[in-house]
Amino acid sequence: MKQSKVLGITGKIGSGKSTVSKILKEHYGFEVIDADKEYHWLLQNSLELKLKLTQTFGEEILTDAKIDRVKLRKVALKCDFNMELLNKITHPFIFERVNFLITDVYKDKHIVIDAALLFQIGLNKLCSIVWYVECEKEILIERVIRRSGYDVEEVEKFLERQRNIERYKDFASRIVINNGSIEDLKALIEKYLKEDGLI
Repeated sequence: MKQSKVLGITGKIGSGKSTVSKILKEHYGFEVIDADKEYHWLLQNSLELKLKLTQTFGEEILTDAKIDRVKLRKVALKCDFNMELLNKITHPFIFERVNFLITDVYKDKHIVIDAALLFQIGLNKLCSIVWYVECEKEILIERVIRRSGYDVEEVEKFLERQRNIERYKDFASRIVINNGSIEDLKALIEKYLKEDGLI
């Protein structure tokens, strides 16, 4: 491995971000920071975040005095304004948490930040390189249904909420097309890692 770098992986739900991150971890030794997992960690462990969310959305988002992710999601999805409020509150917490992991926990290692909202949260500022993972819509929908149990209509709603992710594609260092097999993806990742000086 060359000098330590931070690689951002972004793209829509079902595009294959997590698969790319898993390959980078298992085959190349990258440490993976999953923004969604860190967000869930913060919901359970940050008293400051809990206070801000309950002050904004009310006690109805709690179960047994803890943030209930399902209840919070339902409240946030009621309208765009609620979702914007949720993002405005949570994004700075996620940024600080990821920054802490990079500088204090995984320093001197190659790191992947896996985040659909990489640019919206500002995590791209922590990255040396950004890869945008995408695939054909039909493949994407099939993947999400297979792993989540959602129906087509529910997946379409997710994609509609993620429509603004695509606008950041032009700011990525590379577009990783993930329409083929896992072996195709592995070969593409190895090619890009070499070209980007990461291996």
